[in-house]
Amino acid sequence: MFDLVTGSRSPLCDGSSRRDFLRAGLFGLGGLSLGNSMRASDPTAGTGPLVRDKSVIFLFLAGGPSQYETFDPKPDAPEESTSIKGHIPTAIPGVRFASYLPKLAKLADRLTVVRSFQTKHAEHNGAHKQLLTADLTVQDGRPIVEPGLGAVYARAAGAMHPKTGMPRHALIPPTTRNKAGRAGFNGSFESVVEGVQPAHLGTAFAPFEVLAPLSDGSTSEGKKKKKGEEEPNPLDLFESRLTSPQLDGRLDLLKQLDGLDRRMDAAGTMGRLDSFTRQAAELLRSGGVRKALDLSLESQATLKAYDTEHFPNWNCDDNSKFIRSGPSVGFSLGRQLLLARRLCEAGAGFVTVVNANWDFHARKGIPNMPEGMGVFAPPLDHAVSAFLEDIKARGLEDKILLVITGEFGRTPGLDKNLGRHHWPKICPLVFAGGGLKHGQVVGNSDRRGGEPATQAITIADLHTTILHTLFDVGRMRLDAGAPAVSLDRATKGTPIRELFS
Repeated sequence: MFDLVTGSRSPLCDGSSRRDFLRAGLFGLGGLSLGNSMRASDPTAGTGPLVRDKSVIFLFLAGGPSQYETFDPKPDAPEESTSIKGHIPTAIPGVRFASYLPKLAKLADRLTVVRSFQTKHAEHNGAHKQLLTADLTVQDGRPIVEPGLGAVYARAAGAMHPKTGMPRHALIPPTTRNKAGRAGFNGSFESVVEGVQPAHLGTAFAPFEVLAPLSDGSTSEGKKKKKGEEEPNPLDLFESRLTSPQLDGRLDLLKQLDGLDRRMDAAGTMGRLDSFTRQAAELLRSGGVRKALDLSLESQATLKAYDTEHFPNWNCDDNSKFIRSGPSVGFSLGRQLLLARRLCEAGAGFVTVVNANWDFHARKGIPNMPEGMGVFAPPLDHAVSAFLEDIKARGLEDKILLVITGEFGRTPGLDKNLGRHHWPKICPLVFAGGGLKHGQVVGNSDRRGGEPATQAITIADLHTTILHTLFDVGRMRLDAGAPAVSLDRATKGTPIRELFS
């Protein structure tokens, strides 16, 4: 695989740690080489009538976003069960959003807001995995048994786009600017990464994992090469039996690809590869993958429109405790969404974008609701609005479906420190684009916003709705060759009919 891993670990703000990845690899966590993944894919997959010419960007607000402070502010509810900063009118008559989202309120006629979505688990680790796999039995700290939704899609559509070489299934974690080498507050997301994995489907359907670069083109500060350290063997990048090369720091991806070109040419590697692996190497070196990753091909106006790095984001100290002063580490959400759009244009069908950590308990070292929303809402409002305007201008509104959700919502009441706590009985859920019907609210919560007042939309319903957008499920039912896991997930729940009517 072409997954460049530093082998180091950096602290997160919840006291945990994660590997420092240079997400330059195809099927990053799976361990399968690009050449082998091409062998695993039917070269004609995704060209038949089952697969629609559509993509999904799944924006995961990891940590548990508050329904009150986003899309269901409950204007007439008791004080502790209404948005803490008030509410504003939207482009949908009679519908109000929390005042934290003024730009999205103006674009609400392009959205479908679901106010009766319900999840089942109240702790992050298990809830992340349940939401992504539709398996309500997986618990905190336990491995997934069922594959993530993106892997289920890739199993039916094909692991790679046959013309561009773009992996169908992708993951874009957050990138924070931090010259001190520590993680920013926008950090804890490892159980989301666990939840998008392919489980029993195999590594061919694991996600292509790539970091969105910062404005200077890097993903973080690089490290000096150690004395005597050898250059990686370019052949290693395409041999699944070999471990991923341990490269210096998180170097710029496109520079790594350029270096790969030179090393492969100098070593005569191409002549020693079989036909599948040679095709994989050529796609990586010169195909749509490289172009999709190069944000410098976008206009300065587009880059500026998506920019969220200028929004302040908290840092952590060496003990992973939040610090509210000092230099901001910024937000990468805008560039994550821009990169996701580019991946979709190049043939990706399911891209998970992670924006973490929406967990505003008001406990020691954790912000309360007004402080947390004051930091996290502006970049979300800005980035998603820029994305909606961009796909409309590019004629992609019917081809890219944006789904926004988290693993659960927040409690109907505020504690004495103005925090809200984990609450799976209601969870924010929003759709945009994809050629579906928008400008509406589906379902309602009760007076206090704590439970569905109408028929609950379940995790299974969400998965089924997304797969009905990506596939002709009626044809899939009649196709004896359709993967059983994909058909099962596409029919496990009930599509949200208001989106298709």
